[in-house]
Amino acid sequence: MGGIPERDREAVRRALDELVAGQRPELMAWVHEYGEDGTKLVVQPDELWEHPRTEHVPRDDGTAYIVVPLWTRAESPSDLSAEGEVSTSGQVQITDVHVL
Repeated sequence: MGGIPERDREAVRRALDELVAGQRPELMAWVHEYGEDGTKLVVQPDELWEHPRTEHVPRDDGTAYIVVPLWTRAESPSDLSAEGEVSTSGQVQITDVHVL
């Protein structure tokens, strides 16, 4: 467990940037319903790599499970988190966005 390793950060950044840009609308339900009027994600800061709520759990098969808190216009970070998978080739797939 712990922060996101250096080797995975670029791929995690790309996946989060896609989320922030709205390229993964199927994952945005919790974001749109967060708070009284919904919220908007902002570009995620480098602070997330070692944030206490960030998890990177390596698996025996060489993949890893990740969870990162998400920053919004109103909260830094919010109670929203993204979780995903890191493949053996270093590709990152965000699989869920939810409230803690």
